[in-house]
Amino acid sequence: MYLHLDMDYFFAQLEEKRRPMSAGKIIVVCVYSGRTPDSGVVSTVNYPGRALGIHSGMPIAFAKKRAPPADTIFIPVDHEHYARMSAQIDSVVRGMCAKAVQASIDEWNVEDNEAAKKAPRLKDGIRAEFGLSCSVGVAPSLLGAKMAASKSKPDGLLVLDADAERAMIGGSDVEKVPGIGPKTSGALRAMGAQNVRDIAKLGAVRLVEAFGRKTGAWLHDLGNGRYDSGLGEEKEQGEVSRIGTLKEKTRDPYMLLSRLEELESEGKERLLHMKKSYRTLSLIFVTEDLRTHAKSMSFRNPRGWNEDIRAEKEALVREFLAGNALEVRRIGIRFANFLDLGGQTTLF
Repeated sequence: MYLHLDMDYFFAQLEEKRRPMSAGKIIVVCVYSGRTPDSGVVSTVNYPGRALGIHSGMPIAFAKKRAPPADTIFIPVDHEHYARMSAQIDSVVRGMCAKAVQASIDEWNVEDNEAAKKAPRLKDGIRAEFGLSCSVGVAPSLLGAKMAASKSKPDGLLVLDADAERAMIGGSDVEKVPGIGPKTSGALRAMGAQNVRDIAKLGAVRLVEAFGRKTGAWLHDLGNGRYDSGLGEEKEQGEVSRIGTLKEKTRDPYMLLSRLEELESEGKERLLHMKKSYRTLSLIFVTEDLRTHAKSMSFRNPRGWNEDIRAEKEALVREFLAGNALEVRRIGIRFANFLDLGGQTTLF
């Protein structure tokens, strides 16, 4: 069985978490071009904003015309924060599911015989650890799992057996199938295929003539209820991070370093699996006011997964404590700026 996990309106949901007083407001995360205060496009928006017709790719100026100023917050994208949270969620997914692939910054594919059993545990674990919602689909094929997750949004869970999967995919409009874009769906509709089941009536030869050998064969299989398997390609991971909650709030460096040692071990297991060395080490501190802070250092030569970094961790902890008077609730470690292990020898 396959499982597809999709974080709900990920960027905007993360910004909601950073702004507890924004509950009920429209959150619009934007990519500003810098030419004027309103130049740029919408990256993502939460559900209250979507109800007003605001969507990804919309010019910011258009979004502002649709959104009531008193109830809307426009926020610039913070890719570093989103990537850091994505890496932490990735550790939860991989900790529960051995065969997992991160398909994008906010999506994961899993192959697991116990996918239906693990799906609610994954949702609960992500909510408990990060306070975030996600939608999950489980089906005999990855395509079915993706479409089930999409159908269950937001914050849903849909588990399909083989018969239910065929009924859902077969009855779906062609443009709702991942992998069928506007041009292909328009051509299929012009040929008389309104839903996936209709594609089977077109015949393999006609499909190959219209769309080429590869796409035509895929569409023929799709229309006849034969769906692709496999987990898809792994998103290139830009960092590895692990974060954990302390037993109690503290400023004791020894308690902080003790928790970091556990998290470092988990992170380095991932580095070993990835066959990566790293050039940047960061420690993450979540203080009692729920703000996130980071202290980092970079190395001229890459560090391997088995190298001792106790002195570096201690220096970063003491640097943070010297500049911040608040107690720490959660602490984490992040490795970034990767290099393949096989390429190290030319750098030393």
